[in-house]
Amino acid sequence: MKREIMIFSLFLILLMALPSGIKAQTFSVSYKEQTIEQITNDLRKKTGYQFVYKKEVVDKVGPITCHYKDATFKELLNRIFNEEAGLDYEISNGTVTIKQGKADQPYYKKLIYGNVSDSHDEPLAGVTVMVRGTGTGATTDLDGNFSIIVEGKNAQLDFSYLGMKNKTVTINQHTNKLLMVKLDADDNILNEVVVTGYQNIKRENATGSYQIISAKNLDERYTKDITSRLEGQIPGLTIYNNGNTDDGRASMVIRGAGTFQAKTSPLIVIDGLPIEGSIETVNPYNIENITVLKDASAAAIYGARASNGVIVITTKRAHDERLSVDFNADFIISDKQSYNNRRWASAGQALDLEENNFNYVAGNDELYNDLKGRYAVNPYALSMASRVMLQHKMGTMDDRTYNNIMSTWRHNDYRKEWKDVMLRTQVQQQYNAAIRNKGKLLNSNIVLNYSGDNMGKTLENDNTYQLSYLGDLSATKWLDLTFGVNLISDRAKVHAHDQYDDINFFTPYMSMYNADGTPAAMEASTYLGEPSLSNPSLGLESETFNLLDESKLNFTKSRRNNIRTFVDANFKVLPEFSISTKFQYEDIIYKGETYLEGNSYMMRHLYNLGTSGGKHYIPEGGILRSTNDNGDFYTFRIQGNYAKVFAEKHSFEAIAGMEYRQSHDRSSNNLLLGYDDQSQTNMNYLVNFYDLNQLTTTDLGANYSPVGSMPTATDYATTDILHRFYSVYLNANYTYDSRYCASFSYRVDKADLFGADPKFRGRPLWSAGASWNIDHEPFMKSVTWVDALKLRTSYGLTGNIDQNVSSYLTATIAVNDINGKKGATLNTPPNDQLRWEKTASWNVGLDFSLFNNRLSGSLDGYSKTSSDLLALTDVDPTTGWTSLNINNGKARNTGIELQLNGAIIAPQNMNDFGLSASFNIAYNNNKVLHIDHQPSSGMEALNTLHEGRPINSLYSYRFAGMKNDNSGVQSYGWYDKAGNVHTTDIASGDFGVDDVVFSGGLDPRVTASFVPEITWKGFSLSGMFALYGGHYMRATMEDWGHGGTQYGYNSMEEPLPAAYLNYWNATDKNSAIANGYPGYQTIGTPDYIDQTVMHADYIKLRNVVLSYRFSKRICDVIGVRGMRLRIQVNNVATWVRNSQGIDPEAVNPVTGYAIAKPCRSYTMSVGINL
Repeated sequence: MKREIMIFSLFLILLMALPSGIKAQTFSVSYKEQTIEQITNDLRKKTGYQFVYKKEVVDKVGPITCHYKDATFKELLNRIFNEEAGLDYEISNGTVTIKQGKADQPYYKKLIYGNVSDSHDEPLAGVTVMVRGTGTGATTDLDGNFSIIVEGKNAQLDFSYLGMKNKTVTINQHTNKLLMVKLDADDNILNEVVVTGYQNIKRENATGSYQIISAKNLDERYTKDITSRLEGQIPGLTIYNNGNTDDGRASMVIRGAGTFQAKTSPLIVIDGLPIEGSIETVNPYNIENITVLKDASAAAIYGARASNGVIVITTKRAHDERLSVDFNADFIISDKQSYNNRRWASAGQALDLEENNFNYVAGNDELYNDLKGRYAVNPYALSMASRVMLQHKMGTMDDRTYNNIMSTWRHNDYRKEWKDVMLRTQVQQQYNAAIRNKGKLLNSNIVLNYSGDNMGKTLENDNTYQLSYLGDLSATKWLDLTFGVNLISDRAKVHAHDQYDDINFFTPYMSMYNADGTPAAMEASTYLGEPSLSNPSLGLESETFNLLDESKLNFTKSRRNNIRTFVDANFKVLPEFSISTKFQYEDIIYKGETYLEGNSYMMRHLYNLGTSGGKHYIPEGGILRSTNDNGDFYTFRIQGNYAKVFAEKHSFEAIAGMEYRQSHDRSSNNLLLGYDDQSQTNMNYLVNFYDLNQLTTTDLGANYSPVGSMPTATDYATTDILHRFYSVYLNANYTYDSRYCASFSYRVDKADLFGADPKFRGRPLWSAGASWNIDHEPFMKSVTWVDALKLRTSYGLTGNIDQNVSSYLTATIAVNDINGKKGATLNTPPNDQLRWEKTASWNVGLDFSLFNNRLSGSLDGYSKTSSDLLALTDVDPTTGWTSLNINNGKARNTGIELQLNGAIIAPQNMNDFGLSASFNIAYNNNKVLHIDHQPSSGMEALNTLHEGRPINSLYSYRFAGMKNDNSGVQSYGWYDKAGNVHTTDIASGDFGVDDVVFSGGLDPRVTASFVPEITWKGFSLSGMFALYGGHYMRATMEDWGHGGTQYGYNSMEEPLPAAYLNYWNATDKNSAIANGYPGYQTIGTPDYIDQTVMHADYIKLRNVVLSYRFSKRICDVIGVRGMRLRIQVNNVATWVRNSQGIDPEAVNPVTGYAIAKPCRSYTMSVGINL
């Protein structure tokens, strides 16, 4: 700790000790009857500049009297030597040469008026106008007008505006006082400003791999979340759910996974500081730009959190000295989920399966007698169809009744009824209003946002309200302040999901309606003919179920509040040196309440299960289950900033600072029994929880058990997690003559997770980079078709952390439910060698802009080697542990990325025809280099890491077909390494590690996007194609399973598949996969079968967007500054590589079962600027 503080302190002292620049420094002088020689001697002492002149030149000038206060050096030279003495001067390498003045270039001072517009003659507000070499400046107003006082002999005005090429205009005594200036759009990618969160660097001077997305890029298409808007914008940024991650931020990966068990998603930074909340908490309409830091040179400043890359978001600020109001409204309608990709059996197919299976059982006396015996003691064990078929066969149901029931059931469609009750057209809406104003001292920005979503489900909704304020205050000449607050409040209401409201809980041949259309009394978890239900002395509740009633009961209401406040202060100590501080506080609160109402089926059934011996251990009423999560996080940073240009060619920038961060998470659960929402009462104080959890029988009957259904200690659990992190860092950049650039970054991070051994408490992380602006070389002047050409390379170390590990002994403490004493269960043993994961990466890149910026882009090649990865490692069992997570893994990602932007037909104005396109493609090869763990069995090897293979991979066994023994029992046959066929279960010891085969990686190796756009007369038509390729998935698992028993097709883990009929319809049943009772004793599992693995490559036309931007003339008539309408269609078309036409986004690539298919949606948007 002392060493890092000493390094930081010495660096700050070094920065302050560097020579002070005088370019922007001001001076006050007073001379009375002084000669030129006396004046230059005084200026030499005040400024440090040397003065050279011929004595005969200055002797011609008489004594000078003048007084100037707070004037820049150049202003002093202009006024003293040009205006007072009539002389000329020249500055070179710290020396001022005084020369005889030219008679044809007299000194002048006058007021210049002017107007600045773009190439389309649209006025530009907020253009900076500066008199070169002075502190005199102005800003254009709303109409692009400006006025400024210019003095000198050949003064120059510099015009600069974000997104436009800088322009310089020379002023002399003949210049017209009314100056008309046009600025051209700047499409040169090297003129972009890279925002790292610690400093802003001109991309021309950067050495790292950065990618910048502007607000314009983000606004080209609408999606409710930022993650989806980033798709296809950044080569190397993959947004894909590989089955091992969630959607949203968790599915974002930059340049491949570099860890085995820690997070793989990038760090999110907003306005300079990392946030703990999700990227989805950021309002898309309030983003000025997003900078993605991909290599070590770009991201190493973030140290142990940078291995996964960094996404830096800069929010919008006012640019004009006027009140600006922006309003946006978006309305999205989505098709209902069809479920047509699920491969489920229809009502008719389900009955055919039941009939085939029943006939098979009925043809075997032993099985048939068992079926009858089971029915006699537990009718609920049989499927509904099996019961009716058995009753018919036993003669207790006549043919007519049986045929009527079967006919009715074949025409039923419970899934359709379920969709009619539970689903509705999904409607999403979002409204955003931004009010911005730039004053002389205060820049204020207020943004209000609302988004609503009916979730596509009956009585469900999700509403988010957001308010943010950002202020920039020029408090004094030496102090600038930035402060703000971001408030998010999310309110959601969803059904308290359980098995009963699932679309497949009831078989498809059932119906929730009686023949007369009234709600039917359906059988859920209890046989409705149980004698206990008709015994009033037991006091049991009704066990009938109907979704029409239950859909209106039992909801989970959640409330999530996210408050982020921050304040930044920038102290301008010297013109080239400043000290900045940042403080950010986040408060994230989640409260969830699940209310199971007393008259709901779930509560009635639980009440019955909790009744034993005539005693009700569960009180009447409902249950209120509440969850509270509170997280407070703060970050403090202090940083010294130095920037200076020496001798006009040597540019040096450096920063050094320290950062402290704390995260504190607390959670608590609670459960109220006998709860009534209306009276706000509960009966917890009447409940004997010990007796309740000791129940093993219920008055419902011997076929039912309360075990596992009653409240447990986890319903009242609490957690409290506190972590602290400390860092020191420095970064330096040097540029020579705008041609050669070099950078260096160093950071040390420390955390309370590590430190049992002092040498592992901190992880020094660093990077170095260099770049060459080839287009600035003299030999490139004749190559006119090259506008920009930059070669860069970098190498460095970054880190990663898994907050679920610790170098200390950890345990879970609980209270024994018998003696009430506290006991601890050890989680992890102490490990003083535990340390940060690290990633060494190199990058070589080329940025280019050609043919008058008509074609621009970048090409990058990289290699990332991650080591010290936390991995499961075998240890000596005498330690008390057979395997531990230690720093013993290694992986590598190598790849190449290409981005191209082309203005194929560049329009001169908005009425001209224009054609442009952008294309991104990236290739990444992920590989495990080392893992010190040997699987104990082939079964374990199917689910673990393998050297030489991608981190996220599919492993299988080679399927040898279905095999039948002499008794008719089927087995999933498999080949061993030598090609021999086995019929044992792969979970047995026969299936070894060497028998496992690699089936492919889950992560796409190739990602690409193509976005063409046509513009004409204010209209714009564009489409976004996204490609994911080079990876594999499991699919069609429904076709390879086996389920059912002699009692029918109930109690199955997965919905009944239509493919089960293949067995009953097969001529050779030995080769088909048996199900029902014939498959009941099947040996093996299809979960890892290689036959289900297929290519997951696909191309999606993700959306098509048609927009219209109203002309200035129409906007003037309407009374607005700008207006745009947009219509968008999403999920337009899909091409897949696999022969079965399965959409990889509609299947879980790990399990192989189909999931919800992306629905087509339609978006209508309007944007207005007032």
